[in-house]
Amino acid sequence: VRRALGRQAVDDMEALRQIERELERQGYLQRNDGKLELTPKAVRRLGETALRHVFADLPEGQHGEHDQQDAGQAGEHTGSTRPWTFGDEQAIDAAATVRNALLHGGLPDEGDAVRLSVSDFEVAETERRTAAAVCLLVDLSYSMALRGTWGVAKQTALALHALVRSKYPQDSIQVIGFSNYARELRETDLAGLGWDMVQGTNLHHALILAGRFLDRRPEHNPVVLVVTDGEPTAHLRRDGKFWFDWPPSPETLELTLAEVDKMTRRKATMNVFMLVDDERLTAFVEEVARRNGGRVLRAMPENLGEYVVRDFMRARRARTARR
Repeated sequence: VRRALGRQAVDDMEALRQIERELERQGYLQRNDGKLELTPKAVRRLGETALRHVFADLPEGQHGEHDQQDAGQAGEHTGSTRPWTFGDEQAIDAAATVRNALLHGGLPDEGDAVRLSVSDFEVAETERRTAAAVCLLVDLSYSMALRGTWGVAKQTALALHALVRSKYPQDSIQVIGFSNYARELRETDLAGLGWDMVQGTNLHHALILAGRFLDRRPEHNPVVLVVTDGEPTAHLRRDGKFWFDWPPSPETLELTLAEVDKMTRRKATMNVFMLVDDERLTAFVEEVARRNGGRVLRAMPENLGEYVVRDFMRARRARTARR
């Protein structure tokens, strides 16, 4: 290396080795069959960083309000209290607790403290916040790489994972990537994931997987978000193999829209984020919105994370308000 690139290259290599050793020491890198891989701790850190970038782009006031109001499962106070029972996580109502102690034990002598017993404690009742089942469907087709949109789509998925994990732990989230086939993407898969160099945008298969995820959580409010840069060009056949055609075959469109109708019957609103201004894609997503009642959002790649996170938070607030 010194002969080919000079002394500076040798120093740079040694600096990289030191960084590598330090990242391993801190638990961000691990070796697997001789290859360096990111650990779950590193992936969570990447998601938190992506989320901070998203919040930095949100208009003032929109990224802070959920921190105080929506964190955890407790909602707004109802004004009522009830006796504390083992396992309660609601806040103790100090005034009601002291009042009970005085009623049970009488006024203390001057200088004495009020004596509390377990039966005196009361907690403030709150409205139970509803949990959401979130499905983020991300296009993995080769066109996403050609247009330079895959990187921001991956960052958006990591940011949404971090948001749900840190602020809405009662929610469930599933990220589904789709190209010729669809598949679930775990958070630890996302950081090192690349696009698929295959033909096909199989939204039909992705919606089938999302539907199964929602059906296993009937008590959750369903939230479905789709990020794509192209119309559906593939569907899943009865034998489990995919069928690709461009322009899309009538069967592909028919089967995909049938899954959209199933989402509508599940009361799952689908919001679609278009990353390109394409006439055929526009016609398709407008038909999806007509059938389902969801929204169509045209997002520039650099604003995708902001749009998706803000729309997710808006959907949660709207459903909570309706309840």
